[in-house]
Amino acid sequence: MKNKISEVVDASFEVISSKASSISLAAGDAGRSALEAGKNAGQAVGKVASTTALLVGDLNGDGKVDIEDAKIALEKAKQVGSSVADESAKLGKEVMQSELVKDVAPYAAVGAAIAVPIPFIGPAIGAALGAGLGLYKNATKKK
Repeated sequence: MKNKISEVVDASFEVISSKASSISLAAGDAGRSALEAGKNAGQAVGKVASTTALLVGDLNGDGKVDIEDAKIALEKAKQVGSSVADESAKLGKEVMQSELVKDVAPYAAVGAAIAVPIPFIGPAIGAALGAGLGLYKNATKKK
């Protein structure tokens, strides 16, 4: 009986050992497949990033991003900045001619000056309070 049990255990051990070896091989193949898939995905992402950078950065159409493209971008940025400055100046002039601003600005300046030495208030809050007072004056004055 002891021999029979020993034979069954030995046979079971051989089957388990064989299955474990098969599982190990399958796991190794799966790991290699996953590694290959990750490598391919990484290469694809790199290609997309490279192509996107070229499409966005190649401003002169020569097929590469270089110092000439940077010069073109800098010139465009100067043009846009100049345009923004011009429009801001025009808007500032129009705003300063407004009757409301003429009433509010002096009060804001006085409020800021008075609030400088006051702790936790400071010039920003003082200017806001002064501007509020100037706005109230403008709203309540008779026309």
